[in-house]
Parts: sequence; structure tokens; C-alpha cells
Amino acid sequence: MKYILGIDVGTQSVKAGLVDLSSMKMAKISSSNYPSSALQEPDSIWKATCDAIKELTDFAEGDSIEVIGLSGQMHGTVLYDGSDNIIGPVINWQDERANNPSDRFNGKTTVQHMTGLIAPSVFDDLGIDIMASGFFGATLFHIKEFEPALFKKINKALLPTDFVRRLLTCGGPYETDVTNAFSTGIFNTRLSEWHSECIESLDLPVSILPSVRQPGEISGTIGKTTSDLTGLKTGIPVTVGGGDNQMSMIGSGAFDSGSPLLINIGTSGQVCAVIDEYVKIPGVDTRSFVRDKFALVGAGITGGICYTWLKNMINSDLSSLGSTELENHKVFSLLDELAEDVPHGCDNLVFEPFLRGTRREPTRRGSFSGIGLDNFSLGHRARAVMEGVVRELYDFYNLYEGVNTGSITGAGNGLVKSDIWCRITAETFNMPLNVMNFENAVYGAALVASEGIGYSKIEDGVFEFVKTIEPSRG
Repeated sequence: MKYILGIDVGTQSVKAGLVDLSSMKMAKISSSNYPSSALQEPDSIWKATCDAIKELTDFAEGDSIEVIGLSGQMHGTVLYDGSDNIIGPVINWQDERANNPSDRFNGKTTVQHMTGLIAPSVFDDLGIDIMASGFFGATLFHIKEFEPALFKKINKALLPTDFVRRLLTCGGPYETDVTNAFSTGIFNTRLSEWHSECIESLDLPVSILPSVRQPGEISGTIGKTTSDLTGLKTGIPVTVGGGDNQMSMIGSGAFDSGSPLLINIGTSGQVCAVIDEYVKIPGVDTRSFVRDKFALVGAGITGGICYTWLKNMINSDLSSLGSTELENHKVFSLLDELAEDVPHGCDNLVFEPFLRGTRREPTRRGSFSGIGLDNFSLGHRARAVMEGVVRELYDFYNLYEGVNTGSITGAGNGLVKSDIWCRITAETFNMPLNVMNFENAVYGAALVASEGIGYSKIEDGVFEFVKTIEPSRG
């Protein structure tokens, strides 16, 4: 039996999966965790990667794997010195250093100062909605300004996907792909190349940046050290890979301009659509994609975490009252059940889902409004939270131009585990919602790798749904 191996390097775990080339279905998934924080130990991520792969090679013979595809958390930064050694921790998208006001910039934050240095015409080409802390470009600029001794040591900088790929190939080239390059904030997304004018305005050295390739191109092959650690056969080709958002879109069946929207409600929330031509729309990202296409992405940095926050508040209240806290799944089930009895609109109770702010307004916070004498029950609060999260995504969608689709593919635990959240989504967007329940980023990375070496096309993927919800409102 022949397989494609997909690997997704996330914020708190590495997930890997084998796709059976004869059926194009996922044959087995494995996962290995590590601590989630803004600064992460490279060795922990690499060990988790090896552990996840080893579980799969124990299941399938190492020489039955034809190609390896990668997906990874976007925006992060990995620094290398002139001897190819990693400097310090992996700095990921959660890092807030560039959001701190500084006397150096007359009270402005690093990202505010950067934005002032970049001409508006240049910014229109970058694809990003705003420059944000945690972005590769913002991290490099902040280090240059505030840690010059460290900055002098930097010979090359990569993104998390690329750092794992270099280890897999035992020292492959310093390169990234267009989807991850977009996430740096200094990439000309319109033209698919580093934006020289932007980089020059920030006084960043081009020499430390990786070369840019397409996600399905071969970067190198499995080396002996990796083979010994994982059971993979030496010589297996490893593709360049891509960002987790775009690989998730592909793994959910959104790979063309006529594809369904992808709505993901996990820890955060996103609404994504594929388009053929570059367009800049204020309020959303225009991200690099595969096959010279682009993706419109509205990304809320709080999504499913809002429901977790509500659950935590309930258990905290129970504990304060001397009662026994409920198991997480019981609280979520109870909230869903209570929300079923609350009408659409929650009797005018409105929840603003900005518990961690927004990319444009990091200091903005969430709220309940419209509270009356009889609309603040647990059921009302539960439904209001779900409606608030979906409303933010719908507001993003209303900004999209040139999107022609009649259905939604849903992903993430918020939609997989909650039928009422699915109904709210289908009703709000007035489209049927088809929900998938498997590792979309892993699957997307595998499909891109398989297409890259000519074994199959992305269209050959098998996109199976666990439930379908029509947009009828009761």
C-alpha cells in the first residue's frame, strides 16, 4: 500500500496523517503535544514531530510513503546564526512584543511605527489587512530596533513550517512558500515576491530572508538522522509545504473560485474564500494561495475560545459557591441544550466576541449589551456568544468581492460538536452548511504534495461530511 504523509505543525501540537493513495482517504492520524506559548522550544516541536511520525511508520512500512507534505502555524519566526544553529526560541504569532508602546517611537507601538514607515501604495500590495505583532516582519523589525546585538547574530530567518522541513531534510535550503511568505507582512502578495520597497523602508536586510517557492515543489529528501528518529526511509521527497490556513482550505475542498466558503470555529474563527485575481479589501486579508490564486480571509482572533470562556466562568462561579465543578463536556452540552430554547436574536441580548481584541484593535474587549430583566439566563448567554462569533464572521464575509458560492464547509470543534452553532451559522449566512470532522490542514498538505509530484490532483481528494444543516429558521 502506498501513502502520502501530511504533517501540520500547530501552536500546541504536531499532527500527522497517512493518506491512502488508492482511495485518497485518511488511513491514520497521530498527534503529539507540546506547551502552547508565544515562545516555544525548537527541540520540543521537533521531538513532537518525530513522535507523531514514528507512530505512523509503526503502522505503515516507512518505504510505503511516497512523498511528505507540510502545513504549519503562520506568522512565526525562527532565527539562525551563521553556523546554521537556531538562536533562541521559536517566536510565534502569539508574541505581543510589537504591541508595546515605546519612548523610542514617541509612545507608539512597534507595529504603529512600522505602518507609518510603509507607503500606502506599498501596503496595498502586501495582502495583509494590518501589520500585527507576531508577524515575522514585525518580529524582525522589533529585534532590529530593540535588540541590536541579537539582530547582528541573525544570518537567516524562517517560519515554523520551514524550520521543521529543514530538520526533516537534515539541513535543506533556507526557503519558504508563497502562503507562508504572505504571513510575514513584508511580502508582495500581488506579485508573489518579497516586497523590496517595503523591506527597504523598514531597513531590513534582504539577505536574511528565505527564497520563495510554491507549496508543492520538492525542497529536499529525508536524511539519515531523521530516518533513524522516525522510521522514514531516506530519500523520500519533502515538499516545501504551506501555511495552515491555506492548507486547511484545500483539505476542506476549498481550492477554486467556485468552491464553498470555509468557516472554521476553533479557538479562533475564520471565513475563507478562493478568488482568481488579487484584490485588496480593507478589513480582510488577501492571502497567497496555490495555483496562482488567492484567498480572502476574515480572521477573528477570538472564536470558540468565547464559549470556553463562558464555560470557565460557570465553573468558577460554582467553585465560589462551594459547589462541585462540572466536567467540560457536560457544561458545553448543558449550554447547547439551554440555548435551544432561546429564540434567534436572544431577546435583544448581544455579545461582542472580542475577548482578546481584534487585529485592528488589540485593546478592544468583548461585552454583553441589551441586558434586560429576563434575557440573561445561561441559555441566553450561550446563544448570544454563539451568535456573536458567527456575526463577526458574517461581517467579514459582507466585505468580500467577486465571491460566488452557494454553500459552506464547516470545520473546527465549535461546528463539529455543536448542532445549534451549526444552525446559527447556516441561518446567518443563508447557505447550507456541510461539516467535516478530520484534520483538514494535514489532509490539505498531503493533497498539495501529491499534486506536486504528479501522483494525483487536489480535486481527487475525498471530502466527506459528518452532517449537513440547511438554513431554515424555526
